[in-house]
Amino acid sequence: MTDTHREQGVEFGELAARLDGHEYPATIEELTEEYGEYEIGFADGSETLAAVLAPMTDTCESAEEVRQAVFNSVSGSAVGRKGYTDRGAFSSAPNDVSF
Repeated sequence: MTDTHREQGVEFGELAARLDGHEYPATIEELTEEYGEYEIGFADGSETLAAVLAPMTDTCESAEEVRQAVFNSVSGSAVGRKGYTDRGAFSSAPNDVSF
């Protein structure tokens, strides 16, 4: 059976439990050495944790910070259907003003 853990359209799978059990603080380098080969899945594909975190050099204080770093770094293919809205038939035009 596959271990699933999806947040904000990103599938962490078994990696979620590994990150939760990791001792923090931890550098991105430490995290990629330990878990870099784990695949993170999203709507149109997947990337390894190492590929997603490659541009970063931060230190993470918790598993939640690692997940947030992933959300901030995943490629555009993680978005799913571009322009999709579940707010009804009408979506806001780019020039609409919100009050």
